[in-house]
Amino acid sequence: MRTLGQLSFIGTLLTSMAFLAGCGGGGPGLDGTGAATGSGGGSGAGVGTGGGGPGSGGATGTGGTNDPTVCIPGVPQTSQFPRLTRLQYDNVVRDLLGVTALTSGEKPSTLLNPDYEGPMNSYAWNAFQNAGKTIAAQVMADATLKANFITCDPATAGCLTDTITAFGRKAFRRKLTPDEIARFEQLSADAATATPPGTPEEVAETTLNAFLVSPSFLTISELVAGAPLPEDNARQGDIKLSSFEVAARLSFLLWGSIPDDELNAAADADMLTTKMQILTQAQRMVGEADKVSPQVALALRSWADMDNDNSHWWSTIHPEFTETTMATLSKEIDLFFANVALGGGSFADLFLSPTAFVNQDNAAIYDLNPADYGTELEPVELDPTTRPGFLTRAGFLASYAHANATSPIWRGAFITLRMIGFDPGPPSPNATTTMAPDMEYTSQRQYTEVLTSLAECVGCHSTYVNPPGFALENFDVIGKWQDTDPLGGPISTQVNMTIGGASKPIATPLQLMTEIATAPSARRNFAEKVTSFATGRAPNSNDACTVQQLQTALAGDTYTVLNLLTDLTQADSLRLRTVGQ
Repeated sequence: MRTLGQLSFIGTLLTSMAFLAGCGGGGPGLDGTGAATGSGGGSGAGVGTGGGGPGSGGATGTGGTNDPTVCIPGVPQTSQFPRLTRLQYDNVVRDLLGVTALTSGEKPSTLLNPDYEGPMNSYAWNAFQNAGKTIAAQVMADATLKANFITCDPATAGCLTDTITAFGRKAFRRKLTPDEIARFEQLSADAATATPPGTPEEVAETTLNAFLVSPSFLTISELVAGAPLPEDNARQGDIKLSSFEVAARLSFLLWGSIPDDELNAAADADMLTTKMQILTQAQRMVGEADKVSPQVALALRSWADMDNDNSHWWSTIHPEFTETTMATLSKEIDLFFANVALGGGSFADLFLSPTAFVNQDNAAIYDLNPADYGTELEPVELDPTTRPGFLTRAGFLASYAHANATSPIWRGAFITLRMIGFDPGPPSPNATTTMAPDMEYTSQRQYTEVLTSLAECVGCHSTYVNPPGFALENFDVIGKWQDTDPLGGPISTQVNMTIGGASKPIATPLQLMTEIATAPSARRNFAEKVTSFATGRAPNSNDACTVQQLQTALAGDTYTVLNLLTDLTQADSLRLRTVGQ
């Protein structure tokens, strides 16, 4: 006779042999408009379900090139076995079992290893086992959480089989096969006859534990080898995903989590095979503000490079800031992004909306009275001529400034590279050690112009980098409006900024933001960054076709940020995967 503990281990081992054997890196397989970063890709924050993340090398596509500026129709090759990222894991156990925190108060994903590229290793596997065991015990010890797993008496005949079938449908994002049901039933039966025998509650906990360490739970696998329908105009080698797989892609792309009951019902009825069927569900799903809002914020944070540890975001702590100020400024921008997107805002509104979110921590930065606000951020309409868009919010301005002086170079380089999408090339090798002559300066602009006046620097800086930074010099180191430079001289924001190959005269924040918002290169950059985030893979020649279509659409006055997300679900690469070459 085996003990209950041995059976629990054997059950998890049997369900996981294939997992350890190779749900790894960029294997042949699948498209991922909606591909998650995980075992087949990078460790970034991709939100979908198909595999290779940025840097995985799994998105070369079928066209034989990885030039993201060249559109070559095709479906990028991505992993068929992407693991859940830590963020997705938290979302899934929340939506599946109601577990938002461990008994320690920490998020469930704190039990896991950091996201990484490559196949499963023993350290990650042990972490998944520990997490599964911990969560299963917590669920069965709490009547409310337990009801999300089992709603009948486990001692009653047929209860566990019904639970395995119903819970497995949600946990695996598909119906269980008869063989899978039989294996779970056998595990339960063996646990009940172990030495000593497990109680019905212990048997149920062992069953839940086995689900939580199953590869079908921990990976968003895509294994159906269905042939494409003729109307798909599929290329040779393309394979149509099942409705279950499409449902998973949709839910992880738009919600970062598992399908809801309505999406599951559509998959059960095989009603996710056409673009129109998919669009109908996508439009419904983006209407679920609570579910889509976090994904929108993540997508836009990725576009703005806000979660990149190598960027300047959130890296500068100013003497005037309290411990909570930076967290407030970060949350403000998330709320701003959500307000634009969920309020039907367009790409241009990201740069032009005067809405800010204010509380007692940041009110003074916007020349408002902190005494008029509490701890909760609330929407306020600022002056649209001086405070248009998120680049005039304190979160950006304070992050891209020194502790005691503004940084036109940091601000200007961010706008040129990250917003307009123009790369002027690497800086001079001596750039970080270059010093301006020791003289009396009357403005930060004057100092910057002298600093960047060397022959190897002046062309790039005077044409591309410095101008947008100078145009923001009315904002001080924490983002507060200033009319006089701290060095004593007047502030000049008049510049000629090169954008789209043309020189544009700019003197105000509104003029600067309007030029960015209407620049074709900025629209393309936005479309490419959001597509890359949504698919979890680096920009490539196959996705470039989708990016071009989205860039054109973004020029429309009525085309919203949410329109872009739903249009991403219409790409062939959402419904098809491709075999390896």
